[in-house]
Amino acid sequence: MLALPFFIIIILIIAAIIIFVSFCLYNKRLQKIADGELRDTHTRLPEPGTTAGITYRTVLIGLAIIAILGISSINGLIRSMNNNMNDLSSKQYELSLKLTEMQNQMEQRDRLVSDFTWEITDKDVNLKTAGVTFWVDLKQYSDNTAVTLALKDREIPLTKTGPGTFSGTATLDIFEGYDIVKICIRENDVTRVENMDFYQSLFLELFPMPRLECSFSVKEANGKMKCNGSYKFSFDNRDQIKKVKVTLLGDGKEIQTFDATDMAKDDTRIELEKNTTVEKDLVLQLEVITNDDYKLVQRQVLVYSTSAGSDEDYERIYDRDGNQIWENEK
Repeated sequence: MLALPFFIIIILIIAAIIIFVSFCLYNKRLQKIADGELRDTHTRLPEPGTTAGITYRTVLIGLAIIAILGISSINGLIRSMNNNMNDLSSKQYELSLKLTEMQNQMEQRDRLVSDFTWEITDKDVNLKTAGVTFWVDLKQYSDNTAVTLALKDREIPLTKTGPGTFSGTATLDIFEGYDIVKICIRENDVTRVENMDFYQSLFLELFPMPRLECSFSVKEANGKMKCNGSYKFSFDNRDQIKKVKVTLLGDGKEIQTFDATDMAKDDTRIELEKNTTVEKDLVLQLEVITNDDYKLVQRQVLVYSTSAGSDEDYERIYDRDGNQIWENEK
């Protein structure tokens, strides 16, 4: 790349020399003719203008060739730089992963807790509580080691149940959200605290919360929408399902209501009635009655007109007395 300007300068110097020599030779011949030294005016020596024109075109061709070679070289250099940058980015990413892994290994090495587990062992739907048993395994311990869990404003003392293993049970609100458990390890007069993730709302582990999967096609004409497709429900804790009811609403009016208990339990795909037509929206409302007589309601807008807009989807839970005790606006 650095040699290209040098070649251009050389070509321009050679072109200038050729034009200068041609001009001098031509003038010298004209002088000889004027002095009578030459009588024959015919000569193969071109005029300076002709020489300059030929030299100019030759220089342009040479410069064009150099430019093409230079562009090709630049493109190659750019590709090489891009490849080097990609390689560098890949190596940087790998290095970042290794550093993160090393950091995690160092943190794990410094931790006293080798394992933390928990399990819901009982529930009381009337009190909306659940018994949760926690287990903590320690790498180092002694006869004087004492372990306590701090969960929000609760302190849960653990009892030694085996070599380095401590466990304890607490009664928790199943509709409260939890995040971090602090494990307090006391050895003589020294206490160390280690944080463990506990991002839980316990009702999600107890109730058959529905997940809707749907596939629809819509054709709009004359301000109306023709809807075709199908949908199905998936559940965790499906053994807690007592009854499932599905209601389809079109523009706020009931289109269809049916018992979908068996379909929900079997993951059956439900076909929408062919060419179901609405103007504003098509809404599916699902009601699930649990074995404990709690009601889970899910409202999902399946199709809506852009001009009309759409109401918000939601999930709600009602207790045995019909009181709403939880809501999740999507």
